[in-house]
Amino acid sequence: MDMSGLSEELSRAYSLLGWVEDPYSPSGKQRFEGTLRHMKLLVDHEWVKDLVSGRDVVRILEICSGTGFGGVALAKTLIGEGTEAELLLTDLRRDALKVAEKWGREVLGREVEVSVADAREVHKLGRRFDIALIYGLSTPHFDPWDIARVFASVSEALVDDGIFVIDEADRRYTVFLTRGYKEVLAESASEGRLVVSFHMGYDPLRGLCKRVFADLIKRAEPVTLSMFLWGLAEVASLAWLFFNDVDLVNLGGVRYFILGREPRRALSPGDLREPALLRKIGGKA
Repeated sequence: MDMSGLSEELSRAYSLLGWVEDPYSPSGKQRFEGTLRHMKLLVDHEWVKDLVSGRDVVRILEICSGTGFGGVALAKTLIGEGTEAELLLTDLRRDALKVAEKWGREVLGREVEVSVADAREVHKLGRRFDIALIYGLSTPHFDPWDIARVFASVSEALVDDGIFVIDEADRRYTVFLTRGYKEVLAESASEGRLVVSFHMGYDPLRGLCKRVFADLIKRAEPVTLSMFLWGLAEVASLAWLFFNDVDLVNLGGVRYFILGREPRRALSPGDLREPALLRKIGGKA
């Protein structure tokens, strides 16, 4: 699927599932307050404190930003503690970035830069950042082949002592050990909405579970998504391959920030050429 098609599919999926993205809504304001609490935990980590102490301005890159909850909250937290922050928000969805640009400017009192960009190619922005952030539990969008490219690209986009922050939950525990993977699952229910998902297949070479999401009340057009159900250990160990050190910040329950510090740059994005097994099936990593 091309990037424009993927962007449209993601927008439809988030709308169908009722994902909280509108920062002006009551639920959006509540989500932002929770995000601010997460960012306070992050900036209190010793690695972030060390990085911030040596800079007049901290340059932040948010990947898969949506409407910018994570990046705006991090910038606001840093500014509130006396550190200047420059923020670039990237996503495939131009409509979400338009909201992020306006709302971020209102919250921070300064311009927020936005760019339509593929997470696997942020190094092509041609700039270096102090902190790169993925917030909002976005890793299921990436299979293992994709996420390796994300890590390689982020490594190129960070300064030598930069930090990569990934918002992650342990789905191995919550999905497979606690409730079990379900063929049919009620995803969300509220007044006028009942969204369910159905298992529709599994891709063993990519590790992707394909599910179809449908609203049984509104009867909107169903959306098909393929997801990789990452566990905490897998993402942390991948970070270790691309960064000299890795640590965790617990955000409550099974949700964490994974921190990768100081990119190794042993593998560049150009080194990760498409492998034979994907070429044979006509796939593209």
